[in-house]
Amino acid sequence: MWAGIDVRDEVGSTNEELMRDARPFTALTADFQSAGRGRLDRVWQAPPGSSVALSVSMPLPSDPARWGWVPLLVGVALRRSLRRLTDVELGLKWPNDVLARATLHDEWRKVAGILCNVVGGTEPLVIIGMGINVYQSREELPLPEATSLSLCGAVVSREELIATVLEELSSTSAAWVDGSLDHTYRASCVTIGQQVQISLGDGPVEIGRAVAVDEMGRIVLQEAGGGQVPHAAGDVVHVRPRDTVEIDDEFFKIQQPDPAVFVDHLESELLGSPRTMRRADVAHAVGTDTETTRLIWRALGFASPRDEDLVFTEVDAQALRRLHEAMAEGALDATTAMGLARAMGRTTDRLAMWALQLITDMVAGENEGFDSRTAFLAAERTVEMMDTFEPLLNYVMRRNMAVAISRLIADAEPESHVGVVRTIGFADLVNFTQLVRELSERELAQLVSRFEGTASDIVAAHGGALIKTVGDEVLFSHTTVEGAVAIGFDLLDLAAEDDVIPRMRVGMAKGRVLARLGDVYGTVVNRAARLTAAADPGTLLVDKAVADAISGGDLARAVPHPTVFLTGLGEVIPWVLKRESH
Repeated sequence: MWAGIDVRDEVGSTNEELMRDARPFTALTADFQSAGRGRLDRVWQAPPGSSVALSVSMPLPSDPARWGWVPLLVGVALRRSLRRLTDVELGLKWPNDVLARATLHDEWRKVAGILCNVVGGTEPLVIIGMGINVYQSREELPLPEATSLSLCGAVVSREELIATVLEELSSTSAAWVDGSLDHTYRASCVTIGQQVQISLGDGPVEIGRAVAVDEMGRIVLQEAGGGQVPHAAGDVVHVRPRDTVEIDDEFFKIQQPDPAVFVDHLESELLGSPRTMRRADVAHAVGTDTETTRLIWRALGFASPRDEDLVFTEVDAQALRRLHEAMAEGALDATTAMGLARAMGRTTDRLAMWALQLITDMVAGENEGFDSRTAFLAAERTVEMMDTFEPLLNYVMRRNMAVAISRLIADAEPESHVGVVRTIGFADLVNFTQLVRELSERELAQLVSRFEGTASDIVAAHGGALIKTVGDEVLFSHTTVEGAVAIGFDLLDLAAEDDVIPRMRVGMAKGRVLARLGDVYGTVVNRAARLTAAADPGTLLVDKAVADAISGGDLARAVPHPTVFLTGLGEVIPWVLKRESH
């Protein structure tokens, strides 16, 4: 959309240069500004090459009531640009600043500022000046409350940053008119919920709690007497900082977007296109019939819509086309293609719920319970993080595929054998049912998360495979007995030393298992599960195959255990493994 981008070594002020010949969709950036200005005519200057000085000219909304939102939504575009390129924690300060901090526990400091100048005429324009601190040292910053991306631990290319800002301004400019990103600004604005003071130059100073940003983009202060006063402009100082976004309950009810509209908006952001297609449209785009697309869609784990419903996007059609082409070209047969679709659908469904819950817990902080404010803020944060998640997910998938291939080659056996030889282990939390009754919801969530997380780390550290976790139980496998036993001992040590996780018991068996759908099946799996139930708290109970394999080594010794009756398996003589003392 940009008609021209002018790059210069030095100018007086990028805003003033553009205002001399204001034309829509032009941009100017300079390596050095000798007469840069911020709000309230403050001097803004940085050493050459250390920052981004960028001004753009864009049309204003036809409705003047939306003009107050322009600098706020430019802040949203700037924040999104920086989030795409860095891991810095970012917030917005009403009305014109982007704040940054290296960690959640640091103080907010200004990393970027915005200055808007209106150019009148039959089609008014706004000149938007943006200054972003990139490489400055602490000594080179004009104010103690400022920071730079490098001071926050981020290294970025100024050219890439400028290009990203221009892209984000292009993609968010429609929201200046339709208000679709107003809630995004409110969710990111750290001014809301704080005690602030607002001054207008030499005018009076007003102090109050910032409780909302209203429909015109004005900050609303709740003053000591209880009255609520909107302010369209002013110099804001955060008197009482806070770490989390807190939105006044009453104003949140008024400003909260319609849930259906909100979800549709986020879905469009996630997928990159809105819902514009019916089932027949998708079938036509894919080049097949509606029944085939229905089967693929259902295999991926999504609900089947009615024929007349507009539920599909261009991205949906592209994804279904790739799978259909793989079948049509013979790379995959239909059974395998559907199986892969189910595997990916089931895995990513759980992954999506898990990731969203983790981010929701982070947003909720120490607050008990769950409310609509937390849900809206967590949803926004999750969508913002997708550019980070997606390449990481692709990398982890490829890395795990390499591990799976190595196991496949190692497991190669004569065709007469069915399944693969594995040592299977179960770890079970003792008295979990009683704990569920005693713990609060937050304490229970903390226990389950810690158990799953630390158990996963231990299994991975020893080269095992985590098959699944079910609340109070974890199922894992290993290609070697020694690796599985090391996992078992470490899990027991974890429970003995951890203040949150209760005591554990571990059961283990070795033999041939059937590996399908990411799970393992067979008598060996059942035997390991039954041994776990029969184990005493804090012990590792194994079958004869494991005991025989471990004998003679220096990892553990096997001590016979009294005969136990295992449901479905009959009487078995198990063994208790104890660490060899060195």
